[in-house]
Amino acid sequence: MKISERLVWGAITICLVALVFFGSTDKVKAISTDGEKYLQILHEVVSYIENDYVDPQEEKKIYTGAIQGALQSLGDPHTRFLDTDEFGELQNETKGSFGGIGVEISFQENAFIIVAPIEGTPAWKAGLQPQDKIIEINGKSTKSVSLSESIAMMRGEVGSSISMKIERKGIKDPFVVNLVRELIQIRYVRSHYLPETETGYIKLVQFMGKETTAKEFATAVKAMMDSGAKKLVIDLRMNPGGLLDLAIDLADLFLPPDAEIVSVKGRGGVLVKSYKADKKDKKFLEIPIAILVNGGSASASEILAGALKDNKRAVVVGTQSFGKGSVQSIFPLSGGTGVAITIQKYYTPSGVSIHGKGITPDYIINPIAASEDEKYALEKLFKKNLIRPFLETHAEYNDLALSDFSAILKKENLTISDSVTRIFLFNEMRAGSSNAKPRLDLDTQLAEAIRVLK
Repeated sequence: MKISERLVWGAITICLVALVFFGSTDKVKAISTDGEKYLQILHEVVSYIENDYVDPQEEKKIYTGAIQGALQSLGDPHTRFLDTDEFGELQNETKGSFGGIGVEISFQENAFIIVAPIEGTPAWKAGLQPQDKIIEINGKSTKSVSLSESIAMMRGEVGSSISMKIERKGIKDPFVVNLVRELIQIRYVRSHYLPETETGYIKLVQFMGKETTAKEFATAVKAMMDSGAKKLVIDLRMNPGGLLDLAIDLADLFLPPDAEIVSVKGRGGVLVKSYKADKKDKKFLEIPIAILVNGGSASASEILAGALKDNKRAVVVGTQSFGKGSVQSIFPLSGGTGVAITIQKYYTPSGVSIHGKGITPDYIINPIAASEDEKYALEKLFKKNLIRPFLETHAEYNDLALSDFSAILKKENLTISDSVTRIFLFNEMRAGSSNAKPRLDLDTQLAEAIRVLK
């Protein structure tokens, strides 16, 4: 696999750090006359701090803060300074198995933001959501935690516990989530044939496992078409991305030869490379396609959705995607440190930058969501420890489970709509078996995707 062809986040995927480019200090250029002037001003300011500031300060802290401030002025959360520990972490590919929670995190504005929990993992089972902000890990504020420290804190032995305090938009107070680390073994492709609508449904959890995932994906599509599928829904919701090569391979399955998939542009919008579909024999050029996306769909997910949308091979259904489409280069600096600089951005075939914008669906469909009062009611049930015992005695989602849960709500004098109750219970009960067959009565986005393909 070519490192230069990976979608590099400068973030954490299942608590692993992605490899990125490593540049050379030979590229450091002489600064301008204005640059020299402001550098002199900086030295003067530091001198006053060191000699006159009321509280003595560590010189390293002052200069590191100045460097970080310069990088933050770019407004790009992926361009950042790497201290000695962080730089060393990025130079070594992590090997072996260890416990994790299965969440992809982006470092933005000095905060750890969840891009997406990976389906079937502890983070997904706990209900963590895109844009959740992690403000504490094991009781320690993340404001004072470096990237390398956060990685170490999130790793651990299988079976060990981790506590995280979460801030979520729309919820007034932060809340604590307690997770148990698991050995993350992800099945990337899941598929179901829905005979009642003659639809093939394929869920891609993450763009990983290049050698096997593309083949398994194509095999699943063919098998569903052989079973009678006349249309296809590709579900990329909560898919945080992964390998660029895999996104290209999957797009290639549905596009005619020479159709553009994605282009890479560097400084000043200069074209670096354009990826196009090849002339392979086994393609699916006729079956109508809908792609499902949401705020947890990022990077490679956005490239696949953008490629098929712009080439009019698919309609996109759901909500706005995350908006991550850039590549960082890691340049070594003096003292064993480094700097991550965004050097390229990805563009869809129509010339639209994914970065910071995301993919806008052809059909914007919001999922059924709990109101603030309903969220409060569910939170109260969790705090009173009424949910887990209920799930232990109700293994299947059925009318009896709905009736018994409604009885609990009545006893606690809480009100939750029937639709929210059904979706909540279905999601909770499938947490231990993420390969549950999708239900159109509970998934309005999937139902709409199938409808528009008629």
